[in-house]
Amino acid sequence: MKNRIKKNLQRLTTRDDAEAAMNGLALATNDQRRLIAIRDQAVLEINERYATGLAELDRVVSEKYDALRAWAEANPEQFPKDRKSIDMAAGTLGFRTGTPKLALLSRAWTWDKVLSLVAQICPHYIRQKMEVDKDAMLADYSQSTAKDVTSDKFKRVGLEVAQDESFYVEPNLTELESRTSEAT
Repeated sequence: MKNRIKKNLQRLTTRDDAEAAMNGLALATNDQRRLIAIRDQAVLEINERYATGLAELDRVVSEKYDALRAWAEANPEQFPKDRKSIDMAAGTLGFRTGTPKLALLSRAWTWDKVLSLVAQICPHYIRQKMEVDKDAMLADYSQSTAKDVTSDKFKRVGLEVAQDESFYVEPNLTELESRTSEAT
């Protein structure tokens, strides 16, 4: 059994309570936006401070990586028998074998041409996927003049059209400062 933490919600009983809560929400959202802007500015300054050094290190890493790859490709005899990697004092380099995948033989082949020939020569490799066309069903429902008939048809196949309703709050942040100064 999980212990659940219950939020103590502020009870709003009047329109004035709701107005005050909306004002508090708008103030907190404005403060949040202001702090995010300050943080983003600090992150930008830090990124700019280290950008040159990081770019130089990226260039060095890329050059060393390319040089090591060229050396490994030119010296296959350096690899131990039946191994694709070499252990060195500062690390390991080698080649990894990727997962098998099908690729076209040449530019003369296309996937449509392959599909046509596979269907003729080895049809057991052709997929046929059946699925409910939800978009068409919803379109029929929304265009139907007899929604109860469409709903009955959907119920016979185990479906219903459902719509969620969600609560939203949109504080007027641009007007907030003028309201705050008027209130004070």
